[in-house]
Amino acid sequence: MDRLLAATEKENEKYTIMTSKDIANAKLSAQAQIDAEYGTDEIIGMKRKVVDPMDYQRKRAALSEVGQEMEEEEAEIDEKIFFSVNYDKFNMLFRNDAIIDFATERINRSAGQIVKAFFEYGKDKMKTLKEQDSPSATPVHIANVVTKTDVATRGDIVLPKDPLEPNKKPSLQEIVRGYITLLKMDPAGFIKSKDERGANHYAVNFEKLRNTMKRRIIEGLVRERYGVATCRVFKILIEKGKLDESQIQKLAMLPAKDTREKLALLKTKGFVEIQEVPRTADRAPGRCFHLWYVPLEKCYQEVLVDSYRIICNLQQRKRQELKLRKRLVDKIARKDVMENPDLLGEGEKKEIEQMNKVFERLEVAKSRVDLVVMILRDF
Repeated sequence: MDRLLAATEKENEKYTIMTSKDIANAKLSAQAQIDAEYGTDEIIGMKRKVVDPMDYQRKRAALSEVGQEMEEEEAEIDEKIFFSVNYDKFNMLFRNDAIIDFATERINRSAGQIVKAFFEYGKDKMKTLKEQDSPSATPVHIANVVTKTDVATRGDIVLPKDPLEPNKKPSLQEIVRGYITLLKMDPAGFIKSKDERGANHYAVNFEKLRNTMKRRIIEGLVRERYGVATCRVFKILIEKGKLDESQIQKLAMLPAKDTREKLALLKTKGFVEIQEVPRTADRAPGRCFHLWYVPLEKCYQEVLVDSYRIICNLQQRKRQELKLRKRLVDKIARKDVMENPDLLGEGEKKEIEQMNKVFERLEVAKSRVDLVVMILRDF
């Protein structure tokens, strides 16, 4: 009972103003936490320590004489049980961080904190990586989560003023509601309404964000490799679907020759395909419409394979750098040098510094490619 009261009090601290429904939800959440922490389902692989009953009684009697309570015994790990790392949980955390960074980059820092508040509110209810949306929450719930942040004082969103009190500052709930509306209206699709759960219920739209973030990677890759004009043609085909060359030329506002060159380049690299639509029953090539389109799933797989190849090249480059400096690496690993770094000369110290810079750049590049792999494969 004491555990339940303590957990309920902790849940109540998350709210500034509590309704009867919030009180009931706090009690249910506290009970769920107690069941998760002390229930039998979550302590599989744990067992009680073996205690001598006589020693236990003597210790309990001695503590009762001085007015102290007996501390609860800690469970120990059962050596016959095997444990494993929960990779899905790590991937969910990485996914959430990527979405928060995306919202911060696309809108502003406060928008990223609002998205983070959705994840904080529903962190215990997210179970798999392939969920279509996050657990729903109301603006009141999100306002309670971001109470201790500077969202209300930053002033980086403009809201309609009250005609009766134009000088009145908006409340935290109004600011949160404004950001939720902004995130919902954004083309990236950060937030969506969950009307089936009741009025003013919103959730992070994983389904749309999944496609948006994958498209963002592909479009950025095309822009960096082949230029802005080629990327514009590529984006038009993604948004409009299958088009012929004349339609692409008009929408991209490019000369016919440049349009043809851009399409040929994308076709050579595997980013676009052609579908023939016959005008007549004989299906003669000269009497067919040639429609260009983007096979997105194929593009995702191609970029994923390229990412694997890049990671492999980075690993090989690291091994090559170590091979070139094998004598220096062996000297650093010597016990006397590890105990006394002054045995290294000035030239060797500069070489070590240069080697560390190279390794740092390689690791940074690998971490960026790992993020691309996570979005394309695991998200």
